[in-house]
Amino acid sequence: MKYGMPTLLEFENLETNVKYAQSLGLDFVEINCNVPEFQVDAMDPLAIKKLSETSGIAFTFHLDEFMSITDPNTKISEAYIQSVLSSIEFAKKANIDSLTMHFINGVVFTLPEKKVYVYEKYTEYYLERLNVFKTKVTQAIGDSKVKVNIENVGGFEPYMRKGIEFLLESPVFGLTYDCGHNHRYDHKDWDFLQKHSSRINHMHVHDCKGKNDHQPFGTGDLNIPQEIAFASQSASKAVIEVKTASALSETVKTLRIYQSSHLVK
Repeated sequence: MKYGMPTLLEFENLETNVKYAQSLGLDFVEINCNVPEFQVDAMDPLAIKKLSETSGIAFTFHLDEFMSITDPNTKISEAYIQSVLSSIEFAKKANIDSLTMHFINGVVFTLPEKKVYVYEKYTEYYLERLNVFKTKVTQAIGDSKVKVNIENVGGFEPYMRKGIEFLLESPVFGLTYDCGHNHRYDHKDWDFLQKHSSRINHMHVHDCKGKNDHQPFGTGDLNIPQEIAFASQSASKAVIEVKTASALSETVKTLRIYQSSHLVK
């Protein structure tokens, strides 16, 4: 397994993140596209590729967390789809092979007796938009090594599971397993993740204490070596997803203990 870090808010630029990854002996940096400086139109893919070659640090992408690719407003849906396509083209030029995205559940209507998700009510529209997304992404990726990996977050509703399985019909799609989210949200997606474990291409690994996730290894409830062993059956990269430099340093020290004890590879 190769281990990486997310871009950290306390660092001003990508180069600082790369230097910190080097100092910790990590293999890659996951660029978080939720901030202005890491938008694909604010970066140069060839410069990113050169930085990777000169530093020995690879890169992955974490796409905008509000990627509303099936939005009821088709102009918004098309804009988000185009954003993904632009990220794919950037990734191909920059030699980035993994793009993680959230799969949002959409708007929910609270009725007197129950809650109803818009996409649950309008499943046909939902699948039509997913079909547009799947077709365009599959064509854009072509025979490159890029994968779009869907991350488990707060629990996939039944219509979302159906939609993800529809996307997984294309080989360019996969899953990002987030073990901290899995624990925080009461293992709601565990059966789905186990069923599709061979499609887990990427991992976000962090400890979780109760509902507090993104904690350093060894400070929460998770058996981190066991979580890594599960993901490493098919995934080759794991982002150590803690959010400060000090927590990351502490976590990497614990990772090295695991590795020296042959608990993880």
